[in-house]
This record gives sequence, structure tokens and C-alpha cells, in this order.
Amino acid sequence: MKLTEKISKVFIETLPIFFGILLSYLFWENNMLLFIIYLALTLGLIYFHKDKIEFIIFAYGILVGAIVEIIGTQVSGYQSFTKPDFGGIPIWLPVVWGYGFVAMKRISFVLKNL
Repeated sequence: MKLTEKISKVFIETLPIFFGILLSYLFWENNMLLFIIYLALTLGLIYFHKDKIEFIIFAYGILVGAIVEIIGTQVSGYQSFTKPDFGGIPIWLPVVWGYGFVAMKRISFVLKNL
């Protein structure tokens, strides 16, 4: 794969992250709606991808993300959210972490032989 193809592929794999930022901006006041949108989009993106192991990576990312965020809000107190749902964090945040793990896996495979 040529360098331009790799850059293009990394950009394409990054687009859902940028789209997620836009969704957060538009729907930040409704945690449940944002959770449903993120979950549906993420499950769709993983389902239509060829590597089904990403469901496990996604679940692991959700778990790790929830732990990190809850520690950040409840234990160390270095952050807080204006509309927390559980453990001091919004319900959609671990889903974002989960997809972040999937996106990093995909991007790392593109960049592997750069």
C-alpha cells in the first residue's frame, strides 16, 4: 500500500471520531439520545467491518473507559461532568472509549508498515 493510500485510509478511519465530536456538540444535553446514537453507529461500523474481533475490543474499551472515567470523577476528582448518569460520568462516554479502542486498532494496522 502506498503512502498516499495509507494516509487516505487513516483519514477515513478518523472520520467517525470527527463525526462523534459533531454529535457531542449537537446533542450534549441529552445523554440518552447521544448514547443510543453512538451505540447504534458504533455497532454498525463494527458489524460491517470484516474483523468481528472488534466487538471484543469494543467491549474491552467500554470497560476500561468506564473505569478510567469513574476513577477520574469519583476517586481522584480531577474531572467532573455537568450531566452525569452513573458513577459521575455520562452514559455515552464509555461507548466513545470503546470505539476509540477500535479506531486505534484499525489505524495501527494501516500504519504498521509505514
